[in-house]
Amino acid sequence: MISAVLVQLSEIGITSGYGLVVFFLIGLLGGAHCIGMCGPLVATYAERLETDDRWSGALTLYEVRQHTLFNLGRTMSYALIGAVFGTAGALLYGTIGLAGILGPVQGVVGICIGVAILGMGVTRVAGYQQGAVEGVIADTGIGSVFARTYTVISTRIDRWVNGIGIVGLGALHGLLPCMLLYPAFLYAFAQGSPVHGLLSLAALGLGTIPSVFLYGTVIQTVSARQRQVVHYGLGVLFIGLGYVLLAMGLMRFGVMLPLPDIPYYQPIADSGAVA
Repeated sequence: MISAVLVQLSEIGITSGYGLVVFFLIGLLGGAHCIGMCGPLVATYAERLETDDRWSGALTLYEVRQHTLFNLGRTMSYALIGAVFGTAGALLYGTIGLAGILGPVQGVVGICIGVAILGMGVTRVAGYQQGAVEGVIADTGIGSVFARTYTVISTRIDRWVNGIGIVGLGALHGLLPCMLLYPAFLYAFAQGSPVHGLLSLAALGLGTIPSVFLYGTVIQTVSARQRQVVHYGLGVLFIGLGYVLLAMGLMRFGVMLPLPDIPYYQPIADSGAVA
């Protein structure tokens, strides 16, 4: 297992810089989405931060620290969940590899997840209404889990907002339904690498920090029109990610689609290093 992780780290250092940049851009563009979906939570805890009256109306170092800790908590949560999805994919590929049918299964996974991410991208380009998919999920059985998570967050704001516990608020934030994160988690699963999943989602989380940080400190509104424009950019990026997965999946069955001449990550199972 240790040797597998070392191989993944070496491969990521050489071949995955492009992918991490893409995930960072998704996060950077997705900041407007985060504000639209999670702005009320950020505004709520920002209002409850204890401030010195002598600094009324001014941003204090204490507030900067608390907002930074919140966003670091979010990023760590995204990264850990990405690692979990990557681990799940690695376990699947490792198990299937023992049965001698690794290639076809990787192909099917790549095709299915590629089509799913493509669909998410197309809906954004076609005029995605923010919160629509999250609302559908909230109406399912899974939605009760998210509802309980939001309740946990809201009941802990007063206790955690003014101390190191605000990191926990940010971490719980990663468990809420988000159409920005779903494609990224699926991509991490399809890649089948816990290390790549962790780094990719960490890059995405870091990309969201500027917008969410500014919203919590100096900006309180982002127009619906601005968010809609950003959704088009996100849609294009998701279409690109989905197409790469789809092409790689079809490649397992001998169907060759044109791919950009860029380095991309190959699942670690291909190297035979899964142990």
